[in-house]
Amino acid sequence: MQNVVITGASSGIGAATALHLDQQGARVFAGVENEGDGATALAGASSRLQRITLDVSDDASIAAAFETIRSQVGDAGLDGVVNNAGIGYAAPLELLPREDFRRLLDVNVLGQVAVTQAALPLIRLGHGRVVIVGSVGGILASQFAGAYHASKFALEAIADVWRQELDPDDVPVILIEPSTIATPIWDKAIAYLDQLTASDDKRLKRYRERLTSFRETLHSADEHGKAPKDVAEVIAEALTTKKPDTRYVVGADGKLATALRPLIPDRIADKLAERTTA
Repeated sequence: MQNVVITGASSGIGAATALHLDQQGARVFAGVENEGDGATALAGASSRLQRITLDVSDDASIAAAFETIRSQVGDAGLDGVVNNAGIGYAAPLELLPREDFRRLLDVNVLGQVAVTQAALPLIRLGHGRVVIVGSVGGILASQFAGAYHASKFALEAIADVWRQELDPDDVPVILIEPSTIATPIWDKAIAYLDQLTASDDKRLKRYRERLTSFRETLHSADEHGKAPKDVAEVIAEALTTKKPDTRYVVGADGKLATALRPLIPDRIADKLAERTTA
């Protein structure tokens, strides 16, 4: 590896991947939403690593970021783009504001597409690869995370289509499907849920007891999820192995869930989803 772009690199899987690839000698362009983001999480990196403002929901930010990247990599192009940026809102679909649903899809789905579109000319130059960080939550969906699951199911289709469309150019497209990983997304989801449940919306009454239990599930995921470095190591393999798989599931519970899902009835899958989706 020489040149790799990672989105959502200010924390969690993105930061862990940026540091891991940096340790392997790659020149990493660590995309962060706002200038100054990720300073602490990426403090241990070498001087090769460059934090770059890259808001995946802003076309101007994407264009400016890739103009900078292009000027630095030149004809060497990119060895990889890792589409990792993502957010999550915890709420019953009945109560989720439309603008929040739109924002989530803009970051988690449209942002990944827009970044890949911008990266492809450099990927072709460098004979590089496209990595999309999805989730086991794109195979199994659980209540109160409907918007997040919708975005991850969408990425499953996008990865399949792009794999076919880019195959004639010999550009591998690889989907990473983590199960439960301990990242800041859980704290943010809990904060969003707490704000929601503090409202006086009368529709909350029918959900409140289940939302309390769901909050504990989020807290447990944050405490007991696998380390982001586990995903970073798989992403590094996807970028460097001679013949990468089309998808990698990270986590034993995720591997079990993806194997069982086509074989079990929906009602059983609903229960399984509560235990394994990220």
